[in-house]
Parts: sequence; C-alpha cells; structure tokens
Amino acid sequence: MTNSAAASKPINWKLNLFVIWLSQILAHCAMSFALPFIPLYMRYRFNLDDEAQRGFYVSLFQFFGMMTFCVSNPIWGALGDRFGRKIMLLRAYFLNGVTIPLMVVAPTVGWLIAVRAFVNLFSGTISASQALVVTTTPEDKHGFALGTLSTALWSGTVFGLLGGGLVVHFFSYRAAFIICGAMLLACGLITLLFARENFVPPRRREAVPEAAQHPIRMRGVFNAAIVSLMALVCLLATARQMDTPFLPMLVEIIGGEKNAELYTSYISALAAAGGILSGLFFGALSDRLPPWKLAVPALAFAGASMLCQSQAQSLWVLALCRFLCFFAAGGIEPVVLSQLSKITPPEHRGVVLGWNGSIRVLGNLCGAGAAGFVVTRFGTRGVFLTAGIVMLTLIPATLAIFNPRRSPR
Repeated sequence: MTNSAAASKPINWKLNLFVIWLSQILAHCAMSFALPFIPLYMRYRFNLDDEAQRGFYVSLFQFFGMMTFCVSNPIWGALGDRFGRKIMLLRAYFLNGVTIPLMVVAPTVGWLIAVRAFVNLFSGTISASQALVVTTTPEDKHGFALGTLSTALWSGTVFGLLGGGLVVHFFSYRAAFIICGAMLLACGLITLLFARENFVPPRRREAVPEAAQHPIRMRGVFNAAIVSLMALVCLLATARQMDTPFLPMLVEIIGGEKNAELYTSYISALAAAGGILSGLFFGALSDRLPPWKLAVPALAFAGASMLCQSQAQSLWVLALCRFLCFFAAGGIEPVVLSQLSKITPPEHRGVVLGWNGSIRVLGNLCGAGAAGFVVTRFGTRGVFLTAGIVMLTLIPATLAIFNPRRSPR
C-alpha cells in the first residue's frame, strides 16, 4: 500500500494506542526478564563477590550501554521523521530480539559490557513508541496517551520481574536471556501486523504558509522552552538511574544472598505497580492542571522515599519505600512529555522525542558514572542516599522551568 493510499484511511487512535501499549508491555516484560539481574549474574558467572568491585562493573555495564544508546537515538529519531516512526519501532524490536541473547555467550565481564554496548546501538523502543503515538493521537489527548503508554513500562516490568525471577531461580540465567529475545521478536510481529501510521514523507507534504507555521520554527526547532524541558529530563534521569542497577546488591545486604533474585523480583514488581498507578494518575491530570502543581510534589515525595530506602533495615521497608518512590517519580515524565509534545510542531516530533530519549539516556549515563564513583567509596547505601538528595535538589529547577507565575491556576 502506498503512503498516499494509507494516508487516505483515518486511524482509530484509541485502537492504535492499545496495540502500541500492548507491544510495549511485552517489550518491557522481556527486558525485565534478564537485565535487572545483571549484578547477580555477574557474581554467579564471573565470581565477582566483592561489593566495590562488582559495583564498579555494574556501573560500567550501565555506562557504556547508555553511551551507545545516547549516540544512536537521535539518528533513529531523525530517520523516523524521514521514513516513518513505525519502521523505527520495528527496527528496535527485531534487532534487540536478535542481539540481547548474545549476552549469555560473553566469556568475560568485559565482553558482557561490550555486548551490552552493541545491543544498545539498536535500542530505543520507548522514544520510537512515543513518537508513533503522538503522531497518531489528537493534540488534546497527548497527556492521556503518553500517560497510558508509560503504564506499559511499569506493568510490563511487573510481569517481567516476577517471571524473570522465577525463571532465573528455577531454571537459569541463560533461559531468561533467551526468553527476553523471543518476546522482543513477538513485539515486532504485533507491531508489524496491527500498528498503523499514516506517514507522508517530507518531500510530499504540501508547503505550509510561513505565517501558519508553528512559531517555534521561526527560531529553529530547539528553542529555550524545549531545551529547558530536556535539561529537566536529563537531571531527573540522573537521579533515577543511580540506584536502579544496585537494587539487587541492596537486597543482598539487607536479606542475604539466598533467594536474592526472588526478593529482587518481588520488590521491583511492587515498585513497578506503583509506576502503573502513577502513569494513569498523572497522565490524566497532566491535561488538566499546570505542570508544576504535579511535578513539584512528585519530586518531593520521590526524594524523601529514596532517602528512606538508603536507611532501610528490612526488605518490607525497602519494598514499601520503593513502591512510594516509583509512584511519585513515575508521574513526572508524562507531565514533561505532554508539555514537550504541545510546544513541538508535528513534523518535528520524531526528532525532538528522539533527542529527548538521548537526553534521558545522557542523564542515565551521568547517573551510572556518579553511582560508580559513590559505590566504590561509600557503598551501596550511599548510592541510594545520593540519588535521593539529587532528586530533592530538582525542585527549585522545576519551579524555574515551569514558572508557576505564568501558569494557569
């Protein structure tokens, strides 16, 4: 079917959102089958028992994986604006489905890190799915759509962590990696067969009168408002990424090495459930309330919950604090993305969201590097403490960026 023929058929945006949401649930389920257990896998496969040494390699695993993703994601976003967003989503699903299982054959921890870096060159399902959703959803429903899409991350993570923990415990890490790849390939098939996009290549679009163009185009795509929002995304990602890879190690410190993979999966699944509720709650409100009224309380609550995690002495306390933290922190990104989509012209949303994905990963990169420094000097608890402090310091920056004095009350 030609692009002009496809464009003549209207898209049922609700059905399309459901298909993309479903494939994203399966994708995040797949990723959670193996990758969250990397610290435990390193101890099991490469005999890395020392906390500081293993923490250093975990931070390298995150750092180089995020670095290659940060470099490649804007390229995929720009190609999405030129050739279509659906094909970019298919690229991420199919290539990751083939490359992630290669981690099980890595003979050393150095090769494991190298494979992770190679895999992430072709990643980017989140930003690709966001770009596809915002280009097929009415403008006034972007907050709802992006909030709904964010629930896919958390709900998929719930099932993946529970399933992955059981597979690792009763079968093997190898089985978890293979299942991860198979599920990603299934995501690609679902998207290929059922997701729709009325994409018109740029050269075929009719010329738009200069006066009718979005004002942001008069000054270039990346104006101060977009850059400020991306800076907030970067800082938030820095805070949120610092602790995530080290949760299995904190579980070991509190509860011991026995059944650490199961306890990690249970706690992470409970936290992801908080993210599900968060996406639904904040996504719906982001179309109705000024963004600062949602982002500031969320940051304060998330930072306080993170500080409590650093001092937890029981797994029950850790689980409760992590649930509360994910509920609060998970509501910030839909608010920012909704604002970002509203101030970006439709023809540039792919590249802007692609850059936003890279900026988020740049924050992850900074978080991984900072965590590697902190863990070797102050231990695993120090990482969680630092992450909480960073999150609380974002409150003044958020107020400055959203400027409540200009927001409707």
